[in-house]
Amino acid sequence: MKPFLIVCLASAAYSAEPITNSIGMKLVPIEPGSFLMGQDGPAADHRMVKHPEKFDDADWDEKPAHRVTITQLFYMGATEVTVGQYRQSDPDFRKNTPDDEAVNSISWEQAVKYCEWLSKKEARPYRLPTEAEWEYACRAGATTLFHTGDALPDGFQPWWSDKGYAERYFGSGAFPKPYRKEETGSLRVAQTPANAWGLHDMHGNVAEWCQDWYGPYEAGEQTDPLGRSEGDFRVFRGGHHSAFARLLRSANRGAWLPNTRNNKTGFRVVLGELPPGKTLPPPAAPLNAQNVKQEAIKIEKGPQDVPVFISAKPYVKIAKDALGPLYFTHNHSPGITECPNGDLLAIWYSCADEGGAELSNVASRLRHGSTEWEPASSFWDGADVNDHGPKIWWDGKSTLYHHVRGRDENLIRTSTDNGVTWSRPTIAAPVGEFGNQLIRLADGALVITNDMRQCSLVFSKDGGKSWDWNDTEKKPSDFRPGGKGLRYPGIHAPIVQLKDGRIMAISRNDPEPDQAKFDFKTPISYSADLGKSWTYTASEFPAISSVQRATMIRLSEGGILVCSFTDQWSNWKNRKGMTFKSMKGEFTGYGMFAAVSFDEGKTWPVRKLITPGGKDHSINMIDRNMCVLNDTMAEPCGYLSSTQTRDGNIQLITSKNHYVFNLAWLKELPEGP
Repeated sequence: MKPFLIVCLASAAYSAEPITNSIGMKLVPIEPGSFLMGQDGPAADHRMVKHPEKFDDADWDEKPAHRVTITQLFYMGATEVTVGQYRQSDPDFRKNTPDDEAVNSISWEQAVKYCEWLSKKEARPYRLPTEAEWEYACRAGATTLFHTGDALPDGFQPWWSDKGYAERYFGSGAFPKPYRKEETGSLRVAQTPANAWGLHDMHGNVAEWCQDWYGPYEAGEQTDPLGRSEGDFRVFRGGHHSAFARLLRSANRGAWLPNTRNNKTGFRVVLGELPPGKTLPPPAAPLNAQNVKQEAIKIEKGPQDVPVFISAKPYVKIAKDALGPLYFTHNHSPGITECPNGDLLAIWYSCADEGGAELSNVASRLRHGSTEWEPASSFWDGADVNDHGPKIWWDGKSTLYHHVRGRDENLIRTSTDNGVTWSRPTIAAPVGEFGNQLIRLADGALVITNDMRQCSLVFSKDGGKSWDWNDTEKKPSDFRPGGKGLRYPGIHAPIVQLKDGRIMAISRNDPEPDQAKFDFKTPISYSADLGKSWTYTASEFPAISSVQRATMIRLSEGGILVCSFTDQWSNWKNRKGMTFKSMKGEFTGYGMFAAVSFDEGKTWPVRKLITPGGKDHSINMIDRNMCVLNDTMAEPCGYLSSTQTRDGNIQLITSKNHYVFNLAWLKELPEGP
C-alpha cells in the first residue's frame, strides 16, 4: 500500500469483555485510542464503466485525513440490529422475515427511537455511533482500505439485487474478484468473519446510520468529534450488498435524509454515553447562496416590437480538474428560473457517470444587472446518493421550488429568500425522475410530469404542502394518434394548460417502433382530468431521443412556445432538418429551433432556428463536444429548460449554454443563407 493513503494510530488493547444484553444482543468493547480518519487519495474519477474492478480511490469528502482521538470506552453491537431484535420493540414488524436478518428500510429517526426504547428497557444509554466512532471501530487498528487488508477477500461482496446495474458495469461475464454473483440473497448477519475487534458486517450487508449531521471534514486534530451542528443529511456508513467495493471502504461516507427509508440501510447500536466532544458549525454557504440581495424588485417589460437576441453564453463553468462535488466530466439536465430579486438561477446535475453515486446537484447564479454567470457551486448533494434530474421554478410571488429524485423517494424543497436557504424536503411518491418543469393551473394546483411508467402527473392542490398522483398501471395505454391511455408516451414531457382547461404535453419517445407509431413525430397528449386519462396525436415536430429534451412554456403574450430539435442526436449524421423561412425564401435548417402557436397548439406559424446566423462559429456544447453555428446550423442536442422573465425576454438554456431572445426576434425573419 502506498504511504499517501491512511495511517492508523489506534492502539486499543482489550481490557473489557463482550456482553450480551437482555434481548440477546452481543456487544463488544471498543477501547479508547486514536487513528487517522478519512483517506487523502488517490482521487476517484468515478468512471466505473471504464474500470468497474477499481476500488482503492477516495471521494472528495474523505479529505483531509485527520487525527481523531476517541477518549472513552463504548460497546458496539457485534452485528447490525436484526429483525428479531427490532421486533421486540415492535411485535408486528415483518412477521415473515427471518429473525437473523439485518433490519432494513429503517429511517434514522426510527433507529434513534429504537435506541431510546432499548435505553428505557435496560436503564442504560444506547444510541447510534458517531461517525468517528464507527470508522475507528471498523478499522479495528488496521491501516488499510478495509479491515481485511487493501482488498476484500475474493467473493466477499454478494451482488443479488440491482442486476441491471451490475450488467451495465460488469457485462454478462464473470464479476471481478471481490464480488460473487447470486440469484437471490440474504441479509443474515455475520455471514463474513468479524474484524479484529469482533465486529461483523462493517463492510457491506446493509449500510448503517450514524449519529452525525453530514458535512465536509476539516483539517487538524480532533477529539471525540460529533459532526456538524445541523444539516440536511445524516451520515450512513459501511456500504451494502450489490454495490461497488469502493463504497465499502472504511473511509467511505454516505449521507441522506433522516426521515427516509431505504431497503439497503439499517443500523447498529452503541452502548455508552455520547462522548464529550463538540459539533462543528455548518459549512459556509456555496457561492450561489452568498451575498444574495433580498429586495424584490419591479421589472418593466421591454418594448415588444424590438427584437432581442443574445447568443450562446456558457453557464456551466467548472474547473477541468474538478472531481467532486462538482465534476468536469458530465453536466446535464438543467433547470432555470427567475428569482424575485431579478437574478437568474440555473441548477443541474454534475457527475462522471449518470448512474453513479457521486452525482450531485449544482448551481450557478446570474445576478441581476450582470452579464456573466458565476462559476458553478454546490446546490444539493446527499453523499453517495444519485439525486437525479433537478427542476426549479418560481411561483411569481416569493417562493422557489426545487424538485429532485432521491434514493427511494421524490423530494420538493422551497425557498423564500431567493434560493439562499431551503426548507426541509417534502416527500412525494412515486419515486422517478420528474419529467420537466413545474406549472401552475388556473385553479392554483401545481403540476409536474413524472417519468415513472406508473405515473403521469404529480400535483399539489394545497400550495405544495402535500403531493398526489394517479396510478397508471391499471391497464396498457394505446399509444398512437387517436389512441387513449393513462399517461403520455415516453419521458421528459413539458406541459402547459390550454384555455379550455386541458393539459397539453409533448414528450420524447425513444424506441424506434414507438416513434414509428407517430410517423417519427413528437407526440402531443391531452388530459382533461388532471392526468387520469389522455388522448394522443402527432405534432408537426420531428421526434427526438437520447441527449435531447424539449421545453414548452406559456408566453406572457398569450402564445405557446416550444423549443426542440430538428433531428435526433442519435442519428445526426443522417439529419434531414426542417424547413424555415428567411428574407430570401425557404431553407433547410438543422438543430435547435423555436416554434410559437397562437391558437392553443393547433398550428405553429412561427418557426425559427435558434442561432445567431452568419459565418461558421464553433462553440462548446454538452460535455465539451463542439458544434458549429451559422445560418443553417444550431446546437444539435442538449436538455432544454426555459422561462420568460418579467422583462419579456425568454431565457433558454441547453446542457451548456444560455440564450436570450424575445417574441419579436422569433417573428423576425432571418436574412438567410
